[in-house]
Amino acid sequence: MTIIENTTAYKNILSAIKREYDESINVLLKGQRDSLFLQRKLKSMASESATLVAYKNRAMQLQKKIEIIKKNTAGLETRLQIAKDSRNVKDELTEETLLPEKEISHFKLIPGLTLEESVNVEDLCKHLRKLERKLKDLKVSKETKYVPVQIKTKLSQEINQTMQQWEELVMANEPLKLRYIKLKIIADAVAAWGYSDKSVSLTEFIWPNMTEARSLKEVDSPWPGVFDDNDPSNIDEAAYLLEYVERFTKLFEEKQYQRAAIYVANCPRGILHNMEIMEKFKAVTEYEGYVSPLLHFFEAVMNSFSAVRHPPNAKMSIEGVQCALTHDRLDLVIRWVIQQRLTCSEALGDVIYDYGDTELQSIDTCMALAQIIYSKSDVHKKAVLCMCRLGEISGAMAYIHGSKKFSLDDYLFLLNNCRNTELLQSLTREWNGNPAALSIGLAVLWLISNDLKEVGFHLLKEIYDCGQGALEQAILNDAVSTLEDWKEIAEACNTHNYNKLANSIFTVLTSQGGGTVITITADDDKDGAKLTEHVLL
Repeated sequence: MTIIENTTAYKNILSAIKREYDESINVLLKGQRDSLFLQRKLKSMASESATLVAYKNRAMQLQKKIEIIKKNTAGLETRLQIAKDSRNVKDELTEETLLPEKEISHFKLIPGLTLEESVNVEDLCKHLRKLERKLKDLKVSKETKYVPVQIKTKLSQEINQTMQQWEELVMANEPLKLRYIKLKIIADAVAAWGYSDKSVSLTEFIWPNMTEARSLKEVDSPWPGVFDDNDPSNIDEAAYLLEYVERFTKLFEEKQYQRAAIYVANCPRGILHNMEIMEKFKAVTEYEGYVSPLLHFFEAVMNSFSAVRHPPNAKMSIEGVQCALTHDRLDLVIRWVIQQRLTCSEALGDVIYDYGDTELQSIDTCMALAQIIYSKSDVHKKAVLCMCRLGEISGAMAYIHGSKKFSLDDYLFLLNNCRNTELLQSLTREWNGNPAALSIGLAVLWLISNDLKEVGFHLLKEIYDCGQGALEQAILNDAVSTLEDWKEIAEACNTHNYNKLANSIFTVLTSQGGGTVITITADDDKDGAKLTEHVLL
């Protein structure tokens, strides 16, 4: 401005140039502001339909809350009115409504209630409910804790009958015991004659013994103590068990491990079936032969357990299976599982499952065994995983819908550990009239976020290839995924050059209730994707 004022000759020309320059700058600034305004308006119009849907959902939620509040308010008002009525009735109770004192003295009060409570309807109702609960408890006690007196009479008769039979058997046993003693005397005499020089005849040799046997009249005369006690409970069990343990220790110290294992298997009361004895066998590192003492121990012990009543505990079961698999004795594990010789647990199933992953030739057998164990341990998601690894997708779906105990985390666990397209399709479709177990949008989003994008895109492409409207129907029927979720899926499709899928998803999202439809087209020179807007009238 100072230059123009100092230059008087060209002042008009320079002023005109400055004005034109200022006007050009103002036009450019105004164009920039208009461009920013139009860009914001475009974004607002693009999200207008989604915003409207969100507002509608919010309005429905608020309406439901209002209905709940009204319902609760009505209930509280009813209770308040009942309380007011009860108080008014109580206040209106006068001496005229009560019985005269002379008449009251002739009546007996209800146990547990005062006179005032006896004429109060609310207190009487409470007392009635209390008595009804007490009556119910008495009925339950009568059914569960007591039996009719006829059963006692019947049991007494059975006891008397049994005692009578026992007395008859004792009486019949006395002559048999005497006969046994006589025969034993003669048998010993014959055996002694056999070892003698046989200088006399057998008859002469045993004649004194026969005379002695005939003279016996009572059982206890020849050998007192032979039949002194018929009660097995009088056996010194502690001394017997101690002797058994000492025998086992001797065999183990003599390194007769196989015999010691058999001895453990046949021990009374299972006193040697414990982790301490197992650790003794496990600690043996030097032995003869190819089979370790620990495997001998488990073979003997597992075979001695009853299939139903006495399986080993969970920890010993795991140790036994690990030992058998270390020696590649999968046949032992098969027999133990089928004959129910193990205590099932998730850890036991994991041992067999991991062995199948390392020994691929036995993977089918291991998956089947692991499935049995997981099912008995109520680890349903891993049982279904084993079925999927075996290719039994139909059976796995029947298991899922039959158990009704699967959560979203369980489904995602299956997708993460079994990347099977057939499983993914089965989970996201109806099965025998049952709704889909997993939302399509949720499944695809999870696959995209866990580096399984191609599996998710393949699922969408198969739905898209089913015909016109198939993808739209799938999106509209997805009650779990939101419009924002599907928009994220469409953007991922666009990023990975699945432009047709992205275009179809955007079309479905923006065409609901009118609005802007955004289509995605790719240039022939593959410079990138362009957004083309079409306004629906």
